Amino acid sequence: MSTVAVLDAVKEFLEEKVANTIKLQKANDNNVYSYELVNPAVHLGWVPPKGFLPQGMESGIPCLIVGIDDASKDIEKRDFNIRISAATFSPGLHKQDRYTPDFHGYQDLLNLIDRTLECLEKYALIGQRVSIKEDSIRWGMYEDQPYPYWYGWITFTVSRPVLPPVEIVQKYL
Repeated sequence: MSTVAVLDAVKEFLEEKVANTIKLQKANDNNVYSYELVNPAVHLGWVPPKGFLPQGMESGIPCLIVGIDDASKDIEKRDFNIRISAATFSPGLHKQDRYTPDFHGYQDLLNLIDRTLECLEKYALIGQRVSIKEDSIRWGMYEDQPYPYWYGWITFTVSRPVLPPVEIVQKYL
């Protein structure tokens, strides 16, 4: 399993276990009084710019972004230090036809992070052969928040066994 395959496995895990279970505000660039609740997207590497979003997706936020900080290998396993960046949009409180700007959007961000943490702690295995090192999970918020967007992060380590050369060669025979 390559590094990209590990990232893909984490992405699929987040789509299945987290993104489908929560709805958050999607930004409406034309009217702050109007908003839509959507499931967060899950991206690899970064938030794609508008011209490169998947078909049907108008906004890349709210989202979870799967990336890698670094990795290491020993004789038995490979460890990948994964970073999930979380981004939400929340300009204020919407009540019926009234909108009040506030700085409580971090609560949506923390709810998304908490939901993700819950799933990471509940499932010890991602994909077929990638295990989460539970004691490695850390999270937080970035110091600067570009209101009305809110950003945070989760880091953790996943491991996968190193395949013996015989097993790799047999796959291609």
